[in-house]
Amino acid sequence: MRYARRFLTAARALLVGVLTGCAVMSAAAVVGSATLEPYEINAIIPLTGGGAFLGKAYVETFRAVEQLVNSTGGIQGHPIKFVTADTQTNGQVDVELVNGLIAKHVPVFIDGAPSTVCLPSIPLVVNNGPVDYCLSPVIHPPAGSYVFSTNASTFDLASVAIRYLRERGWKRISMITSTDSTGQEYDRQIATVLALPENRDMQLVMHEHFNPADISVNAQLTRLKSANSQAILAYTTGTPLGTVLRGLNDAGFVQPVITLNSNMSYAQMSAYASFLPKEMYFTTLRSGTPEGTSRGPLHDAETAYLKAFRAIDVRPDVGDVLAYDPTMIIVSALRHLGTHATAQQIRDYILHLHGWIGANGVYEFSSGDQRGIGQNSIVVARWSTEQSTWVQVSRPRGVLK
Repeated sequence: MRYARRFLTAARALLVGVLTGCAVMSAAAVVGSATLEPYEINAIIPLTGGGAFLGKAYVETFRAVEQLVNSTGGIQGHPIKFVTADTQTNGQVDVELVNGLIAKHVPVFIDGAPSTVCLPSIPLVVNNGPVDYCLSPVIHPPAGSYVFSTNASTFDLASVAIRYLRERGWKRISMITSTDSTGQEYDRQIATVLALPENRDMQLVMHEHFNPADISVNAQLTRLKSANSQAILAYTTGTPLGTVLRGLNDAGFVQPVITLNSNMSYAQMSAYASFLPKEMYFTTLRSGTPEGTSRGPLHDAETAYLKAFRAIDVRPDVGDVLAYDPTMIIVSALRHLGTHATAQQIRDYILHLHGWIGANGVYEFSSGDQRGIGQNSIVVARWSTEQSTWVQVSRPRGVLK
């Protein structure tokens, strides 16, 4: 109990430092921040193309963080400014933009999802920098490298999904995945998770694939329907998910569907409203559901997260969830190291973060996974048509409430 009390006291203190940084500073320093040159943080994000819905949310996140950080002292008195460039949801364009940032000798940048955009540029920076914080969970950066990944790992997300299905008694499952890097990654991870001893009673009775450019998946769904499964895993992101959901509706499927938190977009839910399954589930980080946690340091962090978006009149969803904590981690590094921080200093700062409390959980980078959070930060949420939002239906790790 004594250890627990010490941990909570330390955690609360750390949270205050992370969220407000230099909030307790002299009036002169606050005034001075308006006259110092802005510190620019570069972000290459998908403002057009298939990932544009994510890019829009990233811009909202940067706006919320700018306002929050600049109202609490900036980076040692310097206001921050996010400089964005459009990857066009194209990996080759991403590579060109990263080469440009390397030429400018920037120490750190944010690389927007999806994984097909992040992946091609990783070899350019992985060993020598600059620090690349990729907003996709599908990548698996080498331990100690200059590349970090948002979200929990795909293995952890898959594990939580299967645990939830198992605890619900839905043991006969079907799966449909796109043939892109996202689908291929989840093909591997679901196979790995199902091979675990605790999942010996789980059965993948049918597995279908489709090209993300396909406008129909009727043939795959015809075969899927014959499997008589109890639940369906639909692992793809963005517009292809709409193709799958429309096909499921047209074919008369009534089974619950579970998909990725990369699809937790209010815009998507609105666009798919006429053909959404009755039961639509998502594996998500804690801040993906409005209620979050009820008390303690994590609740305080989630409250600060929601307050930052209310300040700019935005209702946060998936892109904001994916981008907020990584952005605040970068801000935390710069506040600690100063505006002349090098790529190596920023990388080392992040690698040594211990007990850093964000909106999605307590970050520990000592494991070497380059992402800091795992299954304890993942819950299952259900889309509520009545409430027009996601409702948390599990405890962390996918355990039933």
